[in-house]
Amino acid sequence: MNMNVFEITGKRVGAFRAAMEEKKVDAAVVCSGPGVRYLSGFAGTPGDASLLITQNDAYIFTDSRYTIQAAEQCPYFTLKSHPASDFHAMKEFLPAPGASVGFENLSISYAGYNKLKAGLGTDSPVGLDHAIDDLRNIKDDEEAACIRKACDIACDALAETVPYIKDGVTELEVANELEYRMKKNGASSTSFDTIVASGVRGALPHGLASEKIIRGGEFVTIDFGCVYNGYCSDMTRTFSLGDADPELVKIYYTVLEAQLTAIDAYVPGMTGVALDKIARDIIAEAGYGQYFGHGLGHGVGLEIHEGVSVSSRSTSVLPERSVFSIEPGIYIEGLGGVRIEDLIMCRGGEKTVLTAKSPKAFTVL
Repeated sequence: MNMNVFEITGKRVGAFRAAMEEKKVDAAVVCSGPGVRYLSGFAGTPGDASLLITQNDAYIFTDSRYTIQAAEQCPYFTLKSHPASDFHAMKEFLPAPGASVGFENLSISYAGYNKLKAGLGTDSPVGLDHAIDDLRNIKDDEEAACIRKACDIACDALAETVPYIKDGVTELEVANELEYRMKKNGASSTSFDTIVASGVRGALPHGLASEKIIRGGEFVTIDFGCVYNGYCSDMTRTFSLGDADPELVKIYYTVLEAQLTAIDAYVPGMTGVALDKIARDIIAEAGYGQYFGHGLGHGVGLEIHEGVSVSSRSTSVLPERSVFSIEPGIYIEGLGGVRIEDLIMCRGGEKTVLTAKSPKAFTVL
């Protein structure tokens, strides 16, 4: 048995049990892929395992395809060979008849909710709301190490890919090369579909790589990330392929100033809206306020968007040991756009830019 895994899982389940006490539930059912992985360590297909946790016991339910895997990855949990959605089988392991049961009300379908109620024989399960999300916001040492590794892999892959960005190649060719390099360097997959947006397509914040041919004099924005041991990285860099429109160069330096200023200003405990405003004000003062339409950042971990939010509408507090992006951008239809993104973490009072290995000074390829 891997005692390190056992101890890590025990700490996470212990913190979850404290949250269960606050919710006044005797047991909790966890079915979401990220929730199951975070609490148990199960890395199988999301939806193919579920957990039942009480104050004294912890069970993982999965079918014969995953029983060997679950036994190896989830030593803290008692394995039950039942389909993940067999809530009727779970019922016999509740601590007492009529026990109050918590469930992930923010990530379950209406049909799933009805199936859970019928199987467990309860008419009023208690929503856990953000109980698991709040725990996942704070990254422990193992999580931080995985995210750092995912960021290093991505940074190295980008450095290896930059020489392939030339006049005449397509955005898809650049994306494919980058994704190949990330996997060769140890990633299991990409965090999301790679964005490569060149020329006027740079005005598309989510301009997925296309068959468009990249030409000299264009800006090329690349937004990408990879997964390492279940944890995501996320970063964006924008390059100039030869001499570009002076307006785009001005936009680049505006975005860079906004991003660097926000990174420097971040301190644990500040709100997402306060940090967003710092970058947004710089962009507005430069005359581009209407062209920055998305939030400044988002939490990253087992999911590419999770937990805290950094936006003009965010009420999130950005705590120490959280990981989130800072990614201002300016996008002008018919001209192009710029985005620069890094992942940030603060631990023990020390602020770290996890993607700092990749330069972001204005670069002409």
